Amino acid sequence: MAAPVRPRLLVVAPSAELYGSDRALLAALPGLLETFDVVLAVPACGPASARAAAFGAEVVILPDYALRRRHLAPRGLLPWLARSARAALTLHRLHRRRPFDVVYSNTLAAALGSVLAPAWRVPHVLHVHECPTEPRWLAGVLLAVARVTTDRIVANSAYTRSFLVGRQPALSERTTVVHNGIDLPEPLPPPPASTSLRITLVGRVHPKKGHAVLLDAAARARQEGGDWQLDLFGDTLPEHEGLREDLVRQAEASGLSDRVTWHGFVDDPGRTYGAADVAVVPSVVPEEFSLVCLEAQAMCLPVVATGPGGPSEVLADGETGVVVPPNDSAALARALLDLERDPVRRSAMGRRGREHVLARFSRQVYAAGVRSVCEEAIASGAARRGR
Repeated sequence: MAAPVRPRLLVVAPSAELYGSDRALLAALPGLLETFDVVLAVPACGPASARAAAFGAEVVILPDYALRRRHLAPRGLLPWLARSARAALTLHRLHRRRPFDVVYSNTLAAALGSVLAPAWRVPHVLHVHECPTEPRWLAGVLLAVARVTTDRIVANSAYTRSFLVGRQPALSERTTVVHNGIDLPEPLPPPPASTSLRITLVGRVHPKKGHAVLLDAAARARQEGGDWQLDLFGDTLPEHEGLREDLVRQAEASGLSDRVTWHGFVDDPGRTYGAADVAVVPSVVPEEFSLVCLEAQAMCLPVVATGPGGPSEVLADGETGVVVPPNDSAALARALLDLERDPVRRSAMGRRGREHVLARFSRQVYAAGVRSVCEEAIASGAARRGR
């Protein structure tokens, strides 16, 4: 007897790196592969596409179709449209060869899925990791397109769901919250003894990530006797190279140059978290989720993060970390100084954080949730066609 034909899932992703939405996709992929034959479309080779191929997904490298601000500038728009058309044609050929049963778009920036799924008359699942607000016209267009073209939406937090439904109430019934999950890593040995508080910030250098607020907090803390060493992990998009230069100058002006180390992107939790006493997520606008909060807690680190937003759902405030207001360097400095002065509290928070992640944010539960939404989308599409 021939084996049953497995449903075919097209995943449209805007990048193949190892930042938040990329890692979230990789965490879901093994669960999706249990049910689906997965084809992953990406706009470039990268570490995420290599890992996806190792898991067993078919990977298709396409021209850069990802929706980015620079592609909407006058000089970028026509080339982007041409690349997107070529990418769509390649995927359409794959669909004609063996039809896809569902399209899964990983972030609003994977706009190609919103075109292909309706054209093929197959269900469209959109996984939303972001709450776009600027530019306002683009945010409005993206959410309106989501309303028209999606069958199911996965929101990475209740905060993200509230944002979507607040702007497009019609999305309420089709939007499900599935918190990201991770594999629990082996705990790292305690960091080497140090008189300084080692603070790690893991995230791309971007205006919303709050690097400047952290540097300002460090300058404030130094005036109150704080002794901090900042380890900053993450690279910079070309359009934000000037921001990194501004931050270097800010550190120099505050007398912190010898207290700040710029590591660039590092795909090694042992390096990003292993030498740290505390992790910080100082975003100036609410984070939709924050995988860094999960990873740091799993590594037995207390986390100081801004809220409201995803971190308020990921952290147990006062138990596994501290939530402070965004863009408030004084509050950030106070929270970190309190932890610097109380190593026993830091250690207890770290232990509770690991237990918290194990109980609520496993990769298996997350992957099952994403897979279930995709299966529901196929079932609802079949029901509509049967009417």
